Amino acid sequence: MKKPVIGINPYYFYYRDSFWNATREKYYCAIWNAGGIPVTLHHPVGDGSIDETAANIDGLIMVGGPDIPCGVYRGKNAGLLDEDVMRPEREAFDRNMFLAMKRLHKPIISICVGIQHVNIIYGGTLYEDLKTLTKTTVDHGEFNGEISYHNVELKKNSLLYSIIGKSSIGVASAHHQGIRDLGVGLSISAVAPDGLPEGIEDADRPDSFIAVQWHPEVMVGDKDQLKLFRWVCQRAA
Repeated sequence: MKKPVIGINPYYFYYRDSFWNATREKYYCAIWNAGGIPVTLHHPVGDGSIDETAANIDGLIMVGGPDIPCGVYRGKNAGLLDEDVMRPEREAFDRNMFLAMKRLHKPIISICVGIQHVNIIYGGTLYEDLKTLTKTTVDHGEFNGEISYHNVELKKNSLLYSIIGKSSIGVASAHHQGIRDLGVGLSISAVAPDGLPEGIEDADRPDSFIAVQWHPEVMVGDKDQLKLFRWVCQRAA
C-alpha cells in the first residue's frame, strides 16, 4: 500500500545572509512512525503554486513557530509579543495552504501556533501573553524555552475524543500565547485546567482538521499522542 505524503509548513528565518526553510526532526519522526512520508514544503513564487502544492500532497502538518503579528487579528498588545515574530511570507503561506487543503477535503493537524493561526483564520483573537493578560496558574511553558507538562480535558462529543478515546490526557506545552475569542464556526474540543482552549475543530465539519495547542510530536512515544499523526496519515491514505 502506498504511503501518504504529508507536507510540513516550514519554519522561515534569516541566517547568514540567507532565508532558510527548516523542519524540526521530531515532526518528521512523528509522521514516519505514523505511517506517512514527511516532506518540507517551500513558500511559492507564483499565484498558482499553493493549489499545485496542495494537490500533490495527501495531508498537512502546521507546526509550531513564532508569534503571529498583532495586526493580523486586531491585537492591541504588540509590546507583549516575543522578539521573534512570524514573517509575513510564512503567515500568508500557512493561511493559504490551510485553506487550500480544506477546500480539497484533505486532513490537517495544526500544532501550537498552528491552532492559534486557525483560530485567527476563522476570525478569532489571541491573548498576546497569558501570564500578563490572564489569571492562569497553569505553567504553559515558553516558545523556544522550557517545556511544561499538564493535563487537558477532551470534550466527549469531539473528533479529538473519538481519536484518542480518553477524557483526560497529559500533554507537552511550550507557548506563551493562547486563544482569547473563539473564531466563528469553531468548537472547543479540549481545555486546560485554567479553561484555556487546547483543542478546536470546525463545528460543521469536525473531520476536516485537528488543531491542538500542545506539542504531540514531543511525546510521540506516547500512544495517545501518536494517534493524532496516525489519524492524519490514515485519512490521507
